[in-house]
Amino acid sequence: MFYLPQKINYTKGLTLYEYLSSIFFKEKWKWYLSKGDKQIIEENLEKLELLDKKNVLIENLSSGELQKANIALGLISNADLLLFDEPTSNMDLVNQIKILDIIKKLTQKDITSVIIMHDINLSSSYGDYFIGVTPQHKLMCANKDNFFTEKNLKDIYNIDFKVVNNEKDFYIQIFN
Repeated sequence: MFYLPQKINYTKGLTLYEYLSSIFFKEKWKWYLSKGDKQIIEENLEKLELLDKKNVLIENLSSGELQKANIALGLISNADLLLFDEPTSNMDLVNQIKILDIIKKLTQKDITSVIIMHDINLSSSYGDYFIGVTPQHKLMCANKDNFFTEKNLKDIYNIDFKVVNNEKDFYIQIFN
C-alpha cells in the first residue's frame, strides 16, 4: 500500500532523483541503486514529464511538480493499493487529466486506486465506483450511473444539480 497525503514536509537539499530513489531504501539498507532501480526511476520521471527536473532540488519544484513527483514515488513503490488524497491539487487542467489518465491505466493492471477528489465532473470521468458522505454522515456508495443522480448529489452537497446522463453525454451542472 502507498498513501499520498495532501501535504508533505520535505527534507531540503535533496534532488528530485534522490527523493525518488529513497523508495528503494524503505525496507532495508542498500549501498547503491541497481541498474533496474535507476531505470524504474528514469521511466517514471519520463512518464510524469519530470525527466528534465531530476537534478533540481525538491524545494525548487512547483507545487504541481511536487505532486507529480509524489505520484511517481507511488508508482515506483510497486504497491498494489494506492491511496491518494487530492492527487491533482495544485495542477492545471491539462496536468490533472494527465495524472488521472496515468492512475486510470494503473487500475487496469491489477492495481487498486482510491482517490479523494472534490471535483465531481473529473471524478465522474475517471472513477468506477464512488463514495459520498452526507452532512448527516450517511455513506452513499454506487457505480457512476447510480451515484451521480440529482437526489444523491443534493443529499451530499445540499445544492441543486442537473445531471445529464444519456448515451451521448454525461455532465453535472450546479444550480443556485
